[in-house]
Amino acid sequence: MNARLQETLDRLRAIELTPRQRKILTWTGYPLFALFVATLAFFGSVPRERVKDRLETALSADVTSGQPLAIGMDVTIGDLSLTLLTGAGFKASDIILRTRPLVQGDKPARYIVDDLRVRLGLLSTMFGKPAYSFKAHALSGVISGHAAGNADETKVGVEIDKVVLTGVPGIQQAMAGLPVDGVVSGKLDVAVPKNQLANANGTIDLTVDELAIGDGKAKLTVPNDPFLSAGVTFPRIKLGKLSGQIVIEKGKGRFEGVRVHSADGDATLEGYVELHDPIGTSQLHAYLKFRPSEALLKREPTVELMNNALTATARRNDGFIGIQMTGPLAGIFFLPSKDPPFGVANRSEPGTGATGGNVPTAPAFVPPSNAPTAPPPAAPPVQEPAAPLPPPPPVQEPVAAPTTPPPPPSGAAGSGAVQAPGYPPAEGATRVAPPPPIGGMGPPPSTRTLRPEAVEAAPKPE
Repeated sequence: MNARLQETLDRLRAIELTPRQRKILTWTGYPLFALFVATLAFFGSVPRERVKDRLETALSADVTSGQPLAIGMDVTIGDLSLTLLTGAGFKASDIILRTRPLVQGDKPARYIVDDLRVRLGLLSTMFGKPAYSFKAHALSGVISGHAAGNADETKVGVEIDKVVLTGVPGIQQAMAGLPVDGVVSGKLDVAVPKNQLANANGTIDLTVDELAIGDGKAKLTVPNDPFLSAGVTFPRIKLGKLSGQIVIEKGKGRFEGVRVHSADGDATLEGYVELHDPIGTSQLHAYLKFRPSEALLKREPTVELMNNALTATARRNDGFIGIQMTGPLAGIFFLPSKDPPFGVANRSEPGTGATGGNVPTAPAFVPPSNAPTAPPPAAPPVQEPAAPLPPPPPVQEPVAAPTTPPPPPSGAAGSGAVQAPGYPPAEGATRVAPPPPIGGMGPPPSTRTLRPEAVEAAPKPE
């Protein structure tokens, strides 16, 4: 017998129990032992192949079907074993995932997972909210996380640690057929109310180290460009480290700070993606800007030729080459353009002075230090609007000229003279009505009518 096992048995025999302890152990030990034996019997009698088929069916279900394990891809499991002592769940190995192309004729992308461990939360499942934790080794990296939810909401948290992108066919298809190399690390934290991606909220943080595009053999093909429609062999371009974040609010994922900088050039990605079920039908509205360095143009004649060919259609004033990226995620549409797609804001690049769009900015004039600075021009005075003119008075019939001779200019009493307004009326004089006030100017003097008013003679002193 094993020495360690023998030592353990000796320690158990050396324990002395009181009569009360023996009685309690008898009443509790036998039921627990019976439960343990029943569990082992059930665990040994479970048909693994049937469980594997059920798991493949559940994982391959569409994400809109309501299955908690559905990922929307065809899943094939090589080997499956159940776990009990380390937690209720299963362990699978040699898992093959195949995507489902939306466009007829496209080849599905194929991914291989070395091994996967899934544990089921028994307590949460008993309360109607199944919870799972998982850990997988795939693409030379580790992917771990948890998922919990019910018919009302699903929450998912995933951590990615040093997953290698080299040879991933799905990413190569998304980049117009160009292979992509790099090491990905990141974190995902998303909540999906009502289990619909259009309601999702959360964040995705990504970092890609040693990012490179092209291998000098694959061809870059852009169907809508006359120069790139036939395909051009794309060299290997090292972009360095890419970092950025995707902020998801009500099913709309917005790219924040996605940029790269290296000795071969600078690139930025702006825009957003509208999430839909299934994930492959989500609509992308993005604008990719790339500016090759002088060293890259001198080293790679193909890049220099492409840069010159795209000057008329995609070369921006800030020196970047703009490419619109629109359409579903399963079939992204590329279009070289100076302007971003509709709804995508064009932000300025650091150090370039771009203000967005194709409007060049005029250089600011700086006066010399020895020149006197003139004071800023005074603001023009605010003119108040003129008061509207009153309507003209009604036209009166002309008054016949008097037949009596004109009165003497002295204006004595009883002489019939016309008294000017503003002076006390003389005896026997005729007073003319004063003109209207300045604020209510009437018709011009040439159209006014003098209306004589009878003035009572002043009483004579007694």
